[in-house]
Amino acid sequence: MKYHLIGDRGISMRGIKKYLEFLGNDVTGSDLKTGGHAAVNVTSDIDLVVRTSAVNPGSPGWVEVEAAQKLGIKIVKRSELIGQLTKDKKLIAISGMHGKTTTTAMAGLVMIAANLDPTVLIGEEVKDFDNDVIRIGESDWFVFEACEYDRSFLDFYPKIAILTNIEAEHLDTYPGGLSEIKDAFVEYLNHLPDDGVIIACHDDANVQEVLGKLTTKARIIDYGFTAEKYNQLDFDLAIPGKHNVLNTLAVVALADYLHIKYEVVSSVLAKFRGAHRRFELKGNLNGADLIDDYGHHPTEIKTTIAALAERYPDKKKIVVFWPHQYKRIKPLLEEFGAAFSQVDEVIIKPIYFVPGRDEVLDISSDDLVDRVNRKKNIAKVIETDEEIAKYLRDELDSSAVLLTIGIPPVYKIADLLLESK
Repeated sequence: MKYHLIGDRGISMRGIKKYLEFLGNDVTGSDLKTGGHAAVNVTSDIDLVVRTSAVNPGSPGWVEVEAAQKLGIKIVKRSELIGQLTKDKKLIAISGMHGKTTTTAMAGLVMIAANLDPTVLIGEEVKDFDNDVIRIGESDWFVFEACEYDRSFLDFYPKIAILTNIEAEHLDTYPGGLSEIKDAFVEYLNHLPDDGVIIACHDDANVQEVLGKLTTKARIIDYGFTAEKYNQLDFDLAIPGKHNVLNTLAVVALADYLHIKYEVVSSVLAKFRGAHRRFELKGNLNGADLIDDYGHHPTEIKTTIAALAERYPDKKKIVVFWPHQYKRIKPLLEEFGAAFSQVDEVIIKPIYFVPGRDEVLDISSDDLVDRVNRKKNIAKVIETDEEIAKYLRDELDSSAVLLTIGIPPVYKIADLLLESK
């Protein structure tokens, strides 16, 4: 078959492209990073066009959707394609608002060490997978992230599901808020067969509520600090934070179910180096470590800052946050305002507008600064990376640590700082 992937350089598509090529398919693609999108990219010999949920009317890639429609070529979302490709696989799907990438990577590494030879599809580059987003195995095991955005996970029918947490997120596709999100998780988890397994965080009240509404008779295995089993580790992790202890406990529970020896699990996970943009050390400037993280939701920001405080208890903590999507920021404004209480200084960039997924609402980064400063007078807006880097060069020394955090390329600020060394 010949496939065309719209946005083929994006994290969510790169792994799919490699997997399709591994299966012997002809794959073309387009991306804003490599020439952009145009109708001529879609040719009549293409059998299937694949788009992500981010490709919608108003987004640059939509012109190729329209071209495919004119040619009568079938168009599917990325999640639909994954569902088709994995329907005969022994599927392990990791879902939840936070922790999917780290948990998926760790689960894959443990299974590899146990000679189960899985295919592992991850939502970010992982150092232990040679900085790639996919590891292709020869067995029927397939481990991947089941994202809840736009109800993508409803295209998946796993044998084993790991559920890390549930809370209000992606409100642009869940206008009904948390109750609508929980209903979607119920529908998704009911895809599991009665002989399936759900490995779920016992500490999360929303997760427990969802489990109570399921009709599937799939076995439920709890993990977490309040669970009867899988509630503690007896080895040190290289990655910091209580949230990563929880992610690890989920993998310990999975490994036990798969009859993988604990010695294998502890050996692998104690050495796990983390995923790209997950509390990633970018370098050091004037004695100050520069940390970068993908966190973009208030809970992710709080847990990352807690890990920062744990790792650097005596340092001045400076954070640069690039807020992402008006539709995320506005309904969670108060939560964002409270997320920075453990730091000493916060620099906030203008809100990043997402074409095709967003609309400009009556809110700005000034409102975020106001909410942060109501708790603690530490925040201000600086608009450009260059201005921020110039400011930070005088602020960073051995008494400080810098965290850049957010979905857009906020990590480039650390790159600018390191270039100036």
